[in-house]
Amino acid sequence: MKRHTILIVITLILAGMLSCSSGDTATVTIDTGIRKQAQLTVWDKVLAWITLSQPVKADPVPIELYQIDSIAVTISASDMGTIKEAIQLETGRITLEVPAGSQRTFEVVATTPDYPRFYGGIATVDLSAGQQVALNIEMGELVNIYSWDYGYDQQDNIYIGIDIQSSSNVNGFKIYLENNGQRVLIDTITNFPPPDPLYQNYYQFDYPDFDADNPDPYFISGINEYGEGEQIQCSIP
Repeated sequence: MKRHTILIVITLILAGMLSCSSGDTATVTIDTGIRKQAQLTVWDKVLAWITLSQPVKADPVPIELYQIDSIAVTISASDMGTIKEAIQLETGRITLEVPAGSQRTFEVVATTPDYPRFYGGIATVDLSAGQQVALNIEMGELVNIYSWDYGYDQQDNIYIGIDIQSSSNVNGFKIYLENNGQRVLIDTITNFPPPDPLYQNYYQFDYPDFDADNPDPYFISGINEYGEGEQIQCSIP
């Protein structure tokens, strides 16, 4: 009888623990739409054109999208540990248990053989315990920096010049300093002049805090509405 009572107590405790655990999370299904976009064949496009169906009205898919070889999602917030999971290319979807709370940021990045961070999407949502969420993340081309360097203008002010390889929007730049193998974000630039109409992929802004005597530790990435591109080191040694 005593043994039977102990088993019942243990069972109740375990049930309570499982209940509390599941009650602290939300179930989130992330859909990137990558598979549907990336696997349209030539015949699909011809058929869509013949039948005047909706896909012919969509923007053309970049050829690089067909070369995507991996997709990953990173989930972060100030009050939880970072979660990073691979997303299957066959489906472009994943379902995860995510700790409930506010300001859960979901960042999806797709890679190609040439670009570690080519396509991306980002969304920030609040999650309630026990909630089931279908999160469709809009994907787009990230800012890919070809190279960047620094120089001095006629007033001897130091500037940073950035050559963009991608055709995506540019909303800003993040500047990092590397120390003992760790890159630390030191500045985010969102106020800068538009590029010259003759050189639309070249951005330049004054940056007096730049240490021209020691440029190697600096890394810069571009940001837009789809997230952050690859961090690139200065091209001048």
